[in-house]
Amino acid sequence: MFRKKLDDIAKIDFFFSREMINSSLYNEIKKECNAIDENNYFSSIKTTWSAKWKNLVFEADLAAFKTDAHNYSPQKLFDVFRPPCAKTEQDLNLGKQVPIVSTEVDMCHPLRVQFYFNLPEVQKAFHGNQTNLSYRWKGCFTANFKYNEADKDLDMLPALKNLLQQSIPIKIFRLVLYLYAVLFSNTFLK
Repeated sequence: MFRKKLDDIAKIDFFFSREMINSSLYNEIKKECNAIDENNYFSSIKTTWSAKWKNLVFEADLAAFKTDAHNYSPQKLFDVFRPPCAKTEQDLNLGKQVPIVSTEVDMCHPLRVQFYFNLPEVQKAFHGNQTNLSYRWKGCFTANFKYNEADKDLDMLPALKNLLQQSIPIKIFRLVLYLYAVLFSNTFLK
């Protein structure tokens, strides 16, 4: 995430582009967030979404992941190409559902990210751990990292600019849907 407010809007755009939410809900959300300046990349102002916007986005999450408010858990909403995890996170933590890790990573396992990014083949593919660190990779949500909810509103672009000015290499991985890449490049070339 580079800018939380743009990522919030991009998530809704993605849901609509994949026909995971209907046009009525999409248009209502876009109308509600219309006051957000999407081109202002240098603002450090925290985005405060209205209660109506939050409710609409919650409704979009439920629709996109084909779940209901009773079974909703943000931790289960990670892969739009798979159904949400059947069990609750508490069941996973209590061992009621045993994750199977053989040739694949069980995406319902709560520590899937730490497991996945510590696989040597994954680190090689992402050009990670090039200095052969002696410890395992950990995500931002560990107790040692001191990451908190307020950090989500920080704008990463100035930090990236600072790193680049110091000649520190940065690798940014992203998914570009082929159709959108063609549409945007054709529009840009005209």
